[in-house]
Amino acid sequence: CAFAAYGTEITVVEMMPELMPHDQKEAVRILVNDLKKQGIALKTGAKMLRIEKNGGLLRAVYEIDGKEEAADCEQVLMAAGRKTNLSGIDADALGLKLDGKKCIVVDAHQRTSLPGVYAIGDASAAVQLAHVAAAQGTDCVERMCGGKGSTDLNVIPSCIYSAPEIAVVGLTEAEAKEQGVAAVTGKCIMFRNARTMIEDPGRCFMKLVADKESHEILGAQLMCQHASDMISQISEAMVNHLTAEQMLRTMRPHPSFEEAMLEALEALTAKLQS
Repeated sequence: CAFAAYGTEITVVEMMPELMPHDQKEAVRILVNDLKKQGIALKTGAKMLRIEKNGGLLRAVYEIDGKEEAADCEQVLMAAGRKTNLSGIDADALGLKLDGKKCIVVDAHQRTSLPGVYAIGDASAAVQLAHVAAAQGTDCVERMCGGKGSTDLNVIPSCIYSAPEIAVVGLTEAEAKEQGVAAVTGKCIMFRNARTMIEDPGRCFMKLVADKESHEILGAQLMCQHASDMISQISEAMVNHLTAEQMLRTMRPHPSFEEAMLEALEALTAKLQS
């Protein structure tokens, strides 16, 4: 993805057919609409070809449907993802097992194929996020010292620091049903939330997912102010196998953004108990 900026005009060039295709669809759809309302040009399915000098400006040249287009700009920010850096490591000579030469293969305890050698973070993880690497590091050292590891590495929150923020963890209702799990969703549209009304960030919501049989929380999708600060409530519920009813017992302060979680939980438990 590339961002070309000229004054207050911004063009986003994205190679994928849509922005953030692996993230929560409803939140991304709202975000795209908000960006367009702000006058930001979104060019999806576009391949960045080159950046040229154009007088005192830059020209970002990209291709869409086989045709070249360009955006004149003052600055270009390239955000083309990340990959494992294995330069300087002769994996074959060491006998270090790689996954198609893309990353280091490890087991559930971060152990590589070499005795006494561990790998964490971007070197080995399928999810290349800083908080994943930090949690793996803690888990790895605890196990080296004879412990069992204190962090559940299977529950991974993901945050997008847009305005408003997007934060997701666990499964959506559709993903749960694809796995054969009967799931229901409770949702709160935050137009009545006092803090949201004060800050006026646009359309915001909280959506919680639970197992219809056990009532355990399976995941959540938040799009609101401070979503990245609140998603850990759901992660904690998942790690500890809490039910929607157990989460509903917690008093939440007023006024606060997380009051909306109370409404989402009430909607969720109503469906679970029906």
